[in-house]
Amino acid sequence: MDSAADFAPFQQRLTSSLVQVTRTVGQLPVADLGFHRSSNAEVSEGLDEQSGRLLSLTSSILKAATSGTDIPAPALEDEDAIEDNWRGIVDVIDALLEKADACLDEFTGVIKKLSPSQQAKDGDNKTITRKPQNFPTIYDYGPSKIPKPQLEFERQVDNTDTSPFKPLLKTKPHALEPMDRCVTPAGDSQQQQGYRNPYETEIRAAKYPGSAYIVSPPIDYLPFESTTATFVDTLDGVKDMLAELRFASEIAIDLEHHDVHSYHGLVSLMQISTRGTDWVVDTLKPWREELQILNEVFANPNILKLFHGSSMDIIWLQRDLGLYVVSMFDTYHAACVLNYPKRSLKFLLQKFVHFEADKKYQMADWRIRPLPSGMFDYARSDTHYLLYIYDNIRNELVENSTPEENLVDDVQERSKTEALQRYERPIYDAATGQGAGGWYDLMVRNPAVFSKEQFAVFRAVHGWRDQVAREEDEGVQCVFPKHVLFRVAQVMPPDLGTLFRTLSPMTPITKERVPDLLEIIKNAKAEGATGPEWRDIYVKPAKGTPQEQGPLTPPPTTQDTSFPTAARYDISQFWGDVLGSQTPPTSPPEYSIAASAEALRLSLPLPPLPKTVSEVRELVVAQQPPKPAPTSTPKKEEEEEEENKVFTVKELGGPRKRKAAQQPAQAEDEPSPSSDEFDLDQIPLEVDSPPTKKLRRKEKREKKKKEKQAQNESQEDTAPFDYDKADSVLNANPLPTSGLPSKRPFNPYAKALQAPAGARKDKREIAGRSHTFR
Repeated sequence: MDSAADFAPFQQRLTSSLVQVTRTVGQLPVADLGFHRSSNAEVSEGLDEQSGRLLSLTSSILKAATSGTDIPAPALEDEDAIEDNWRGIVDVIDALLEKADACLDEFTGVIKKLSPSQQAKDGDNKTITRKPQNFPTIYDYGPSKIPKPQLEFERQVDNTDTSPFKPLLKTKPHALEPMDRCVTPAGDSQQQQGYRNPYETEIRAAKYPGSAYIVSPPIDYLPFESTTATFVDTLDGVKDMLAELRFASEIAIDLEHHDVHSYHGLVSLMQISTRGTDWVVDTLKPWREELQILNEVFANPNILKLFHGSSMDIIWLQRDLGLYVVSMFDTYHAACVLNYPKRSLKFLLQKFVHFEADKKYQMADWRIRPLPSGMFDYARSDTHYLLYIYDNIRNELVENSTPEENLVDDVQERSKTEALQRYERPIYDAATGQGAGGWYDLMVRNPAVFSKEQFAVFRAVHGWRDQVAREEDEGVQCVFPKHVLFRVAQVMPPDLGTLFRTLSPMTPITKERVPDLLEIIKNAKAEGATGPEWRDIYVKPAKGTPQEQGPLTPPPTTQDTSFPTAARYDISQFWGDVLGSQTPPTSPPEYSIAASAEALRLSLPLPPLPKTVSEVRELVVAQQPPKPAPTSTPKKEEEEEEENKVFTVKELGGPRKRKAAQQPAQAEDEPSPSSDEFDLDQIPLEVDSPPTKKLRRKEKREKKKKEKQAQNESQEDTAPFDYDKADSVLNANPLPTSGLPSKRPFNPYAKALQAPAGARKDKREIAGRSHTFR
């Protein structure tokens, strides 16, 4: 490939070939390979040959990919070796992807003109410039491929400082309250820690200009294709931009932030647009705090500042640049007031401009210098159309306002609330897990079943990760992500080998500190045996909003006071008060049969049970199918008289083995038990309906049994059977002789023909079809 234009056709051909191969492999009936191997020797030999060829090619590729690196090439002798060496294969693939990523960046020209990297001055004041490194255009959670720009800032980053954040403000333009009075600690009277917002008085007193309350035609934006933005990377360029911004009545502002390779994060770009000009300001310069001169415009109440979703932008401007915004209009809150179905900037661009924003750069690494053209255009588009969107939204707000409710004022109050925010340093409390980035919120959002030891390991490893990220000025995910944190807590690796497997793939930051991490895990596991569990610390929030709830105060406990404890509920959160309302009886006599039946009915989904014998009789009669009217014959009348006699439930039921073993059978003529020996099974019932099939079958079996017993008794008096005088059944004559009944010939297979049917045959196989499921 001689140029970048040749890469797209090559990629298309490669992709189509891979898709064709994948489809062909997917059509192979893998489940039938074993059958074809056993039925055809040639197929078996061909499969073995191709398998060996693929293994050989794979081994050659792995050796070529690992040449010149420290990664050993896995040896693939057979198919089982692939599974045994799978971890090594994954490492080789990761290294290849890393190289491909860097090569593509170099090929596409992303890293051709890098800005100077870290500089170190020796004793002779000689400047040493490091060789530019390759870097990706998307977030990379591995080691940073770009020299950290924060190392060259005039004010060095101190991630261990936990004191209240003091505003960076040096001067205060457009002040209603003097500088020395506003940059003071908030005090306990306001229930706040740290310093006040220096522009709090000015933000509350600001009013929108009169043009914000008038419906006027939207001012068209300049064509995006025929115009371009000015990249500002010098202090003189900032002053020239400021001179033009002073004469604007509305300006649009947006920021691009990077928080992967920085513990607190970095404002990497700032986009500013007026009706006729766009600027993209580089905020990673060593003199970045000199951008405070923009407060002449940002704090001017007569200039309307347009943001979309300014919640974090306000915090980042204070933390990194010392900038404060007065008279802000947030189009996100305007979309909320107008009840738009979506409130994102992408939706507003589609609604009013019919512009499709390319969101593939949303997660880009905005520290890249120089900016690729795609990223530059993406950053510019965020503010280029925002003024035109404001014109349309303002008109809708004014048109939908009423004398009782002015929607523009509603947006103004919401925007003031955003502008009044104060930046506070995230304070990590290792004991309680509270604060920004603490382990408590992480456990609440990702519930896990931990033992005491696992919970102790989770807290200790979480604190260790936070400490390492502060020391290296990296995001905590660059040490290892949260799913690895939970995995380490569950496994609790006892040795280095297990820890390496648990952390795989391991980042270089963690690899250098593995022995220290293992010691942390061992100590935490030992201390956790007598420590608290997660359920003892978790406090379930009560109903209502957090403002209505107030602070959660756990009850006193005898456990370690350094941990908050959870309140024990008297009523089950799952069952409610159902279980508490059912109090057991105080004494056994009061617990009657009716009460037990009622409890059983409430606990099981059973149909209503009959309570009296008459209800049983009615239920039996109702469930019995109607019978045809019997013919009047003397024999059937006798049977009806026999069937309509009085009987008991015990006689109709099956034999009771337990009672039969304990008591002798009663005679039929024995009288029924007295009232003192009342038995529920012997309640006499008068049945007027015909007997059921079960009763008739029982009477028939008893009749046959009596006949067989009488026949056996009559045969005992006769002479024994003489086998010598008996006729042979093998030569029996089927024809009648001498007036005697005919004898059938002996058939030895007669019993075999009476055997039960065999198993059902499987579906007949059809040629060319298999049982492979797709």
